[in-house]
Amino acid sequence: MIIKFHSYIVLTLITLLFVNLNAKGKYEEGKLYRHKLDNGMVVLTVERHIAPLIYHQLTYKVGSRNEKLGTTGISHVVEHMMFKGTPKYGKGETSRIISANSGIFNAFTANDMTSYYEYLPKNKIEIAFDIESDRMQNAVFNSSEFKSEIEVIVQERRMRSESQANGIMSETMNSVCYVSHPNRDPIIGWPGDLYNITREDAYNYYKTYYTPNNSFLVLVGDFDTDKIIELVNKYYNKIPKGPEVRPMNSVEQEQRVRKTFNLYHSDITQPGFRMAFHAPLYSDPDAAILRVAGMILCEKSRDARLYKRLVENDRIVSSVAGGFGMAKDPGLFQISVSVRPDSSLDKVEKSIWEEISLMQNEPVTDHELQKIKNRYRFNQSTSYIKNTDIGTRISRYEAFFGWEFLEQFDARVMSVTKEDIMRVMKKYFATEKVTVGYLFPKEGPKTLVKNTGGEDEEGTKPKDDSEGIYNTDDKFYYKNSKEALDITINELLGKDEEVIKPAPIAPMIKTFKLKNGVTLYTIENHLVPSVSIIGSVETGVIPEALEGGQPGIAALLGDLMNRGTEKLSYKELSERMAFVPFSFSVSGNYRGFFFQGNSLVTDADEMMKTGLDIVVNPAYRNEDLKRLLPGHILNAKNRLKKASVKAFYYMFNSLFEDHTLTKYNPTEESLNSIKLEDLRDLHDKYFNPANTFLLMVGDMTPEQMRTLADKYFGTWENDNIPITIPTIQPVKDLSKKEIKVFNEKDYTECTINVGFKPYNKIDASEDEIVSVLNYILAQSALTSRMGVELRDKQGLIYGIKSELWYKSDNIGYWKFNTKTGPQNTEKVIKGIFSEIKKLLKDGITDEELNGAKQRQLGLLPFYIETPDDAASIMFEQIREGKPFDFFDKKAQRILSITKADVMRIAKKYFTLDKYIIVVDGPIEENALEHLKNEL
Repeated sequence: MIIKFHSYIVLTLITLLFVNLNAKGKYEEGKLYRHKLDNGMVVLTVERHIAPLIYHQLTYKVGSRNEKLGTTGISHVVEHMMFKGTPKYGKGETSRIISANSGIFNAFTANDMTSYYEYLPKNKIEIAFDIESDRMQNAVFNSSEFKSEIEVIVQERRMRSESQANGIMSETMNSVCYVSHPNRDPIIGWPGDLYNITREDAYNYYKTYYTPNNSFLVLVGDFDTDKIIELVNKYYNKIPKGPEVRPMNSVEQEQRVRKTFNLYHSDITQPGFRMAFHAPLYSDPDAAILRVAGMILCEKSRDARLYKRLVENDRIVSSVAGGFGMAKDPGLFQISVSVRPDSSLDKVEKSIWEEISLMQNEPVTDHELQKIKNRYRFNQSTSYIKNTDIGTRISRYEAFFGWEFLEQFDARVMSVTKEDIMRVMKKYFATEKVTVGYLFPKEGPKTLVKNTGGEDEEGTKPKDDSEGIYNTDDKFYYKNSKEALDITINELLGKDEEVIKPAPIAPMIKTFKLKNGVTLYTIENHLVPSVSIIGSVETGVIPEALEGGQPGIAALLGDLMNRGTEKLSYKELSERMAFVPFSFSVSGNYRGFFFQGNSLVTDADEMMKTGLDIVVNPAYRNEDLKRLLPGHILNAKNRLKKASVKAFYYMFNSLFEDHTLTKYNPTEESLNSIKLEDLRDLHDKYFNPANTFLLMVGDMTPEQMRTLADKYFGTWENDNIPITIPTIQPVKDLSKKEIKVFNEKDYTECTINVGFKPYNKIDASEDEIVSVLNYILAQSALTSRMGVELRDKQGLIYGIKSELWYKSDNIGYWKFNTKTGPQNTEKVIKGIFSEIKKLLKDGITDEELNGAKQRQLGLLPFYIETPDDAASIMFEQIREGKPFDFFDKKAQRILSITKADVMRIAKKYFTLDKYIIVVDGPIEENALEHLKNEL
């Protein structure tokens, strides 16, 4: 089957059109246009009028590939220093100004590019032009700031590259694989080089590379091209050219010998390895062929050959995935594997080489090749919807090979033949051309921590070692990229013309009742020709999934359902979903079950028909249960092996002592007790149309979506009596303060978690007050009180996370998380408490309140940029029983906030006499005990 795409998909598969800069009336929405200024700067524009927002990404064609030993990391240092001020904008001013005008911003350095981006309401975009054009030519590189910023970068290095096993593995792999190319060196730099770089080194580097003729600008969003080009000329065209940059022509020597190294680390919970092969330049015709071959061999998909053999059939690994990414230089094709305890590294590696040999010597089938091409086209058409996604994609291609190359690469993928695949497999996968990094667990001190529950949102559950194989840390940000959405406000409270108001989302949703009484909600989305369905099976807390029952049973049921139906085997289901292609999956936890599917509109019937079968008719095959249990048991065994995870859950379990939130994680015993009849009983009890609702989003009218849903899910019947949704138990009061250290010498930094007294009945109407308070105090490492004090002034931290965490049970607590050097741990903890005390004593200013409120108002359009965004908000509102217009009234709630409200919330949640602090890292267990009497 060859997928056909609607002709109007110009938003994701953007048509190239080159026009004269001065031509008028030729700019069509969704098309990309190239312009060039007199000083050599290139500008790429795409009009998209889906939301009143404009994305601005300025990219310099410089990165770590331009560096040399002795000054490695200098590109990233310059990136940081360009934020530290110009004569026009002093230290911290750009961050505050963008924040004060509802902007999202960040910057990153990669091997081959450095980008600064802003995402602003359309009426504020001139701010980005002014700031970026100013720092392109006028950054001052203040000597007194330089030393402090180096310390911030060193802490960033500890966080990304030195403490985490994956960071050490990636850095070591590059340094071993590459012999004669700068990509052997880390983007963030070697520690000795960071301290060796001088202010003069960095400033001269800035003047050489950060120039208009070595840069380009990408603009995507709600603008008139003629008018925005006038702004481009106003701000950028007057900047004089810089020196001509000499091309960097380092060539990596051909690898002639197998290389290996071993990594032992306490965070490694099971043996594994990563194989790396030198891959061709992405513009080389072989790259598209290798991309297809990689998808067949080791894509992170249950249809990939290595997954089917090693995970599914031989059951000798728990995860395997691989591939290679796009870069300006030839890169690495990597395969990452986590080996099961009952297998061996040698056996797994031998099996991989056997699969490689098969692809070298036997052609793949026509069906297998077409299946990959179908999936590739599907992903290309549905993965780039937001302005930011499109803008960053344009920037990457333009930086490396020119935007035009995207179309060429896609055409090359579609033309790959079976003979091509055998040829490139022989050329690039040879035993003497591989580097293998082996990962081994390192036995540490045994720490007794109860294997109980915690926050799913923390991301502390064990992850596949293969995670991130396509997205290894090839970018280093000025600030933590996860904080990007935290930097958004507007400056002048009460001036409606300064605030872009989002369209209400309640009118977007249409409600229907299916034939069987299931409620269906629909939202139209005509950006791509696809349709999605999300279903929620409401259960409340599932007693069978808690201690005393069989913790882990809900997740196991979801995984079992994904392995097929009474009519479809696992193999048949996997094959069909991969070829069409479409997705449909079920997940479960102690609070309920969810299912979701996605397909092109042309394949919607097959997706819906199969999805209903998965939801209603699980197969309950004993063979499937036997295949699933070992993986679930392994995760349960490994969950608390990492010191960082032990520390966090010690804090969480101490705060929520004996509560339901601590009792839902599985153990080996609970998992082994689960039988097929238990899973069948759980399904029969909870999967009922009477306690299920559906939400559909797609390129259809509401009536068409209703007809489709009725055709399939409207036929779902269940005669069982619907369950009564139970209420969750209240949390106990916390009556102590405690500081506990988890010593781990393999870490080079300390992670600090602070948890204050938990609360019951947290009111959702407090959310806006909480956000205002948090923005002022700690939400951003660049503009908040804590961020400015601990990062900007003292250079002690790189980032800080602060939030009121709570689930839909309305039970939660306020927490802080940050990382620092071991020598600075006490200072940082004292600094956090000092800023809280200042807040409680002195309150906040009118200026802070108004700025934080405007920040909340300015964020609103970003939340609903696309119909998919609106659907996500609506789904959560429905689950939590909120009215449809709850989000639409958010602005009213923000405007009503007073200083008294903020202080009431601060006094409620910052319980300075009731807290648990945990620290993990290379410090002694009693090193911080004295702080309890000092904080």
